Amino acid sequence: MKTKIGGQAVIEGVMMRGESSMALAVRDEMGEIRLETTRLASKKPWYKKVPFLRGIINLVVSMIAGTKIISKSAEIMVEDEIDTSNGKGMGFLMGFSTVLGIVLALGLFILLPTGITSGIFALCNLDTKNIDWVWLKSLLEGVLKMAILVLYMWGISRMKEIKRLFMYHGAEHKTISCYENELPLTIENVQKCSRYHDRCGTSFLVFVVVLSVILTMILDIICAACKFTLFIENWWLRALLRIALLPLTAGISYEMLMLLSKSNFVLFRPLKWLGKQFQKLTTREPDDKMCEVAITAFNAVLEMDADRTVEEVKFPQAIPFSEFKLQVKNSGLLEKVGKTDFDWLICSVLHIKRADLVKEFDIPFGWSVRLNKMLERLGGGEPWQYVVGSVEFYGRTFEVNDSVLIPRQETELVTEQLVKRITKKSTVLDLCCGSGVIGITAALETGATVTLSDVSKEALAVAKRNAKLNKAKVDFIESDMFGNMYGKCSVIVCNPPYIETEVIDTLDDSVKKYEPRLALDGGKDGLNFYRILAEKAPKHLTKGGLLILEIGYNQGEAVKKLLEEKFDVEVMKDYGGNDRIVIATLKKPSKNK
Repeated sequence: MKTKIGGQAVIEGVMMRGESSMALAVRDEMGEIRLETTRLASKKPWYKKVPFLRGIINLVVSMIAGTKIISKSAEIMVEDEIDTSNGKGMGFLMGFSTVLGIVLALGLFILLPTGITSGIFALCNLDTKNIDWVWLKSLLEGVLKMAILVLYMWGISRMKEIKRLFMYHGAEHKTISCYENELPLTIENVQKCSRYHDRCGTSFLVFVVVLSVILTMILDIICAACKFTLFIENWWLRALLRIALLPLTAGISYEMLMLLSKSNFVLFRPLKWLGKQFQKLTTREPDDKMCEVAITAFNAVLEMDADRTVEEVKFPQAIPFSEFKLQVKNSGLLEKVGKTDFDWLICSVLHIKRADLVKEFDIPFGWSVRLNKMLERLGGGEPWQYVVGSVEFYGRTFEVNDSVLIPRQETELVTEQLVKRITKKSTVLDLCCGSGVIGITAALETGATVTLSDVSKEALAVAKRNAKLNKAKVDFIESDMFGNMYGKCSVIVCNPPYIETEVIDTLDDSVKKYEPRLALDGGKDGLNFYRILAEKAPKHLTKGGLLILEIGYNQGEAVKKLLEEKFDVEVMKDYGGNDRIVIATLKKPSKNK
């Protein structure tokens, strides 16, 4: 049983469109499915009845509608920044982004392959006026287009957000296939169905590329036969011709897509197969929750198409900031968090200036849900750095979560001393690296060769993301102190666990309840890791190498005694006058030994 219902994957959701209605289902921050339905015009637009032209117009209309739908889903999933101007200029910005995307697509899929092909033929001194070579030039150009498309699809599919989008794409296809196979629309049945569909937009793209190759090859051969070689030899004129042919190509491709979806004729199967191969790149197997979202959207369209009396449903509306603040106050959260922390959180999360808080602006529903959750966490005592998921350190932004310690001001002092003492030629080991703030900062500030090490896989994962976030070139080793270490370096920097075991339970709730105990517990006297450093660090340091450590405020003398047999030790204080940093220089080997 075929259906005319089609769909589109969006941010954490699915849009389904029928003959007279459209439904957008999105799962919000709380895990609930939010649904918005829209009645479409009962009378079909005139262009829908005109073959070839309908494909061209439908492409443009679909692009505009698709952009609006994705923007709509972002209101629930907080993927956009707040506009404190209440929408002024946003329409222009969205339009500009769409145009920019089209320009980039034309450059990537038309200008680039055309330019490369022309360059290859010029380097090989091939006579493009010769009709025997013209078809080869068009074929090579087509192969390059297809290769670029495959690489592009493969590349973006590696991104976490796009991968989830492709999973929702798979859920959309599976739901439509389930209905067409006349199975009840249950999650179990949907998961059994194919994630490939004949009417997929991916197949449309493939048809456009294949058809453009055929059309341009025919045109090039005609131009060569008629001795009209200008469009063959001049690469940018060739590119303009291909852009001019896009409407015709799109129109024919649309008709092909519709024809192939209605027939399984043996001659059509190779094209269907090609389309499905590309769908392997743009669809992924969805989870049950994604299928539930797709089913919700599909059922809403079925119901509205069958009964025109069914009323539209709208997403929860955005609320003014003043109203949101009043809701927070009435809930008691404002008193728990405090006005200062409330203002700071709003500015930090919404990426606005504190001066903007006196203005009136709308907060989309999705943002209000996320902010309430964050305020509840903050009011419950969780450190704001974990709530926001980031911290500023040495003028840069770093990710933090409950797998790593929150960098303190004292750690900045340690980093400052490290940066002062190393150069581009230095080799640095950041031991017990946690979030990686020390080592990454050192690499960025000096260009030194830096290796980050930690026993925690979760901490190393955070450090790797921070290196990528800050574009730092560093290496990583998973190691329990020196367990997996080989070779030597000129500097070892370490902020090890140094809290006495019995003291941890007396610390502030924001520390003992949320920060990882593994990164706090230094043993009975807090010195376990300094003993390991005193014993093993000399074997991993070059002649005159440095050991730079963060220590507890009362541990200066104890750490100095542990190190002074093999190191010349200097203890430095923090701004509060407490022992905080140890700078230890490896002594020269004794001549008596």
